[in-house]
Amino acid sequence: MSILDRFRLDGQVALITGGGGGLGHAMATAFADVGADICVTARKLDKLEAVRRDVEARGRRCAVISADVTSEDGPATITEHALKELEKITILINNAGGLGGVDKAPQPLMKTSDASWEAQIALNLTSAWRMTKACVPEMKDGGVIINISSILGLKPQGAGGGYGASKAAMNNITIALANDLAPRFRVNGIAPGPVPTEAFKKARKVTEADFPRVAQEWGVPLGRVGTPEDVSATAVYLASDAGSWMTGQTLLLAGGM
Repeated sequence: MSILDRFRLDGQVALITGGGGGLGHAMATAFADVGADICVTARKLDKLEAVRRDVEARGRRCAVISADVTSEDGPATITEHALKELEKITILINNAGGLGGVDKAPQPLMKTSDASWEAQIALNLTSAWRMTKACVPEMKDGGVIINISSILGLKPQGAGGGYGASKAAMNNITIALANDLAPRFRVNGIAPGPVPTEAFKKARKVTEADFPRVAQEWGVPLGRVGTPEDVSATAVYLASDAGSWMTGQTLLLAGGM
């Protein structure tokens, strides 16, 4: 086996929550490129269909399900659908996340409403816990879990305190689950710095022309913002045999921040 072969995911099935957004879409196509079949879930079916087209264009199967991961029965419904369409799940990527609640832009903790705080915890933390509880019993041969965190969970700064707190808790459950589920499962996380997805651009009111300024304001030593492809390449490493001796870690992917 060559070193490149260790990054292959042939025969694997990846379930990706938040699969219609920039990171979810990029991870779905990247995993398809290295041989995996994909199930993506999100609330907006039109975005999921775009992912399906891109995955199937790479010769892989793709199941889609419009569902809310924050609903009480959402994780079980998503898991059942993935198993029905693709027979198994070997990789779970807890990618669903965001500001949540009524806040349309990041808020300091003292200005975060109770409703927004609770919505952010539900979306960024509880959904990952529930998805893991739903999937793990069905992953009969073990597998890989990847939690998409944020640099704000490691280095809180400025606004977005509720979001950062939920991601810090996600980093903690990544360690706990890695210990609870070893050796049959590996559980790791990725904490990206500024990656201007559509949600990021909308929340912070920036366009592509602003990216150099964003990198400077965030203090990125490498001088640029991240891309969804940066995150998806890291996810492939963690999911594949190339990362087979890593568990319980959240990788900071932020250009040196």
